[in-house]
Amino acid sequence: MGQKITGQQSKLIRCFGIIWMLCLAQISEAHEPVEIIDRLAITDVLTQYSYRWDSKDAEGFAGLFTEEGIMERWVYGELVEGSRVAGRSAIFDYAQRSHAGRLADRQTRHHFSGIVFLELNEATAVTENMALITHQTANDPAAFISSSGIYRISWQKTPEGWRMNRRILMSDRFRN
Repeated sequence: MGQKITGQQSKLIRCFGIIWMLCLAQISEAHEPVEIIDRLAITDVLTQYSYRWDSKDAEGFAGLFTEEGIMERWVYGELVEGSRVAGRSAIFDYAQRSHAGRLADRQTRHHFSGIVFLELNEATAVTENMALITHQTANDPAAFISSSGIYRISWQKTPEGWRMNRRILMSDRFRN
């Protein structure tokens, strides 16, 4: 037999329902339902990017990319030499080496915000989002900003869902 819903729970459910309807109304004014589902699915994979990298899950991280996926870092509009990693297995190796090596003594956090869809169709998409990356070691009383920038990601819809085909980190560097 099911549990009885209390008055307080009922109020919370109604409140959540109203908020959800307002969100859907806002979104549905500009987008078709299939597009909304694709946007949410892409946003979910982008969220997984942070969690999998920051938890040092190299296999899960690499699984967010297509088999031919590419990662690059750019500064001042130019590719940083040696930053290009091509192919899911190479991305896995890079993540595993990074987690066991240069990041072994620290907790990283990728704080993403401001996702925008530059392109979106039934098979591909391009997004940009801002990123603030923090690190913290056992000796640090608080996390410190390691870097910041904008991620530009080309997406491909696969049988497994949306996957990153090309991820470019455009690192922030201030020029006078």
